[in-house]
Amino acid sequence: MGERKIGENFDKNEAEGIFDKLKNVEGKIKSKKEDSKLKNIADLMNEAKYLENKGKFDEAIELYKQVIFALPDSVKAYEGLANIYKKQGNVDAEKDILKKAISNCNKNDEFKKRLKEIE
Repeated sequence: MGERKIGENFDKNEAEGIFDKLKNVEGKIKSKKEDSKLKNIADLMNEAKYLENKGKFDEAIELYKQVIFALPDSVKAYEGLANIYKKQGNVDAEKDILKKAISNCNKNDEFKKRLKEIE
């Protein structure tokens, strides 16, 4: 084996990851992975809203469901799904998603009101 020299026998990305983890232990920074997850969810929401506005409801529904899978208390994703089901005239699906929203979201008064209106 060759002689090890300080600073030459490590992968820069791996070293940065280790450094970030050490800083996280002290609670000084958020992990990059967490930040990217939130950015990805925001991207999914934006794309879902775009598809909804373009009338591509099936594609939008799938994206909203992905957001809910990642963030089960996402008020905006539940609202988006309920709105699509209402536009489609799918009352049963709208009721189901409103019931899920009521059980998963802290701010659920609007969902309760909306469910009462369609029952």
